[in-house]
Amino acid sequence: MRNSTSHFVYPLLLSLLVFALLGGCGSGTSDSQPEPEQLATGRQIYDANCAACHGIKGEGQPNWRVPVNGVYPAPPHDSSGHTWHHPDSVLLEVIAKGGSLPNSTMPAYGDILTEEERIDVLEYIKTFWGQRERESQARGSR
Repeated sequence: MRNSTSHFVYPLLLSLLVFALLGGCGSGTSDSQPEPEQLATGRQIYDANCAACHGIKGEGQPNWRVPVNGVYPAPPHDSSGHTWHHPDSVLLEVIAKGGSLPNSTMPAYGDILTEEERIDVLEYIKTFWGQRERESQARGSR
């Protein structure tokens, strides 16, 4: 006769194993420090594609929380904004697919930038954040 606790323990152990294995699957970025070349590439991409709206230092457009003619201005990517509240997977999807809100003018870069370039620009954007925001965002990305 089978032990009644094994009926519950084996599925639990299997679930924990699957969770642990999937936990190692990342979005392409990591908690480690990016290489200087990656940040240089990310900065070039940001300056060419993002800075016009989000600001050269990630400061965003004035009054970014108030829509103008029904469209929200570009939010900041520095610590004062909400970018760092989102995990890497969401931020990379927004970069690839553009703004998901109907009142956003964020263009899609999925056909313009490679996945590696999108990761590079995200790593550069993270340099605008303070230590507390970087740590919080890294926890949310795990």
